[in-house]
Amino acid sequence: MPAEFHKLQISGIVQETHDTRSYILDVPKTLREEFRYRAGQFLTFEIPWKGMLLRRCYSLSSAPETDPRPKVTVKRVDDGRVSNWFNDELEVGDTIAVQPPEGRFVLRTDEGDHGVVLFGAGSGVTPVIAILKSALRSTERDVKLVYANRDEDSIIFKDELDLWLAEFPERLEVVHHLDRESGFMSVADIQEHLRGWEEAEFFVCGPTEYMDIVEEAFKVAGIDPAQTKFERFNSLPDPDRRDESADIVPEQADDEIPESFTIVLEGEAHTVPYEKGATLLDAAVKAGHKPPSSCEDGYCGCCMALLKSGSVSMACHDALEPSDIERGWILACQSRPSSHEQLEIDFDAQY
Repeated sequence: MPAEFHKLQISGIVQETHDTRSYILDVPKTLREEFRYRAGQFLTFEIPWKGMLLRRCYSLSSAPETDPRPKVTVKRVDDGRVSNWFNDELEVGDTIAVQPPEGRFVLRTDEGDHGVVLFGAGSGVTPVIAILKSALRSTERDVKLVYANRDEDSIIFKDELDLWLAEFPERLEVVHHLDRESGFMSVADIQEHLRGWEEAEFFVCGPTEYMDIVEEAFKVAGIDPAQTKFERFNSLPDPDRRDESADIVPEQADDEIPESFTIVLEGEAHTVPYEKGATLLDAAVKAGHKPPSSCEDGYCGCCMALLKSGSVSMACHDALEPSDIERGWILACQSRPSSHEQLEIDFDAQY
């Protein structure tokens, strides 16, 4: 079931660039365990807008190892309802509705001394800088950041990155790519930055076109998809902009309806009764379980689970990469059984 929204106070605001601000959140002691997070995760916000409640997911640009309070960074978007509201309306002392952190765009804990390579473009640097800080402060791994922007004035966290470079000159490399000076990054450009880092763990966040170029470079270079993680910014649909076709449920034949299926959650296996038309998430919640979820529209990825056996159809899978689907990852909020064979999904699986 979706996590509860909590009212958190804005304790500080930092003007990062002319169109980007960071918002520091004050989490009361009673909620600190619930809001414990890992670098690279995101928060879901709910704001009132012209009689509607709008939701957006924003990555944490803070790291628990280095920042005393959680922080998100929001760049103004043309015609962006929520990003403009953040930048125009939100002030220190205001409160805002926030769900606890979610997301799997995080460092693996079993990578030993393998390097960490981060590709970020524009505001896609927000989860990336959090991972950078976490890796430098809590591990001995070398870190490389390749950061693309329109021009020097658009570089978010420039001063902060300079401080990290000064503190870790032997372990950190930062490459700035400015489109106005060098043109958009190409597959060949990306490949140059991969040399010597082929065994690293890779993280990519930015506009779709940029991420597609980086992904293509990985394929050309023979990088194992298991070494890569992509974080795509998919806006949750607003009530007045919702695509009604997304609500059309694929027809299920009677022979595609199992009587039950199995979920693995918090270390235990549970048998869940299934009724025709329900998503796997709906069925699990109805049975009294509390698997992770947030948007329930297929955009945030909170309800990702690994398909261990059986088959499903997904109405929407925007939060997943093609490689995720190939490896068996599904979105429980969008998945329905597509065969009568035994079905098992694992919410505990390591991404």
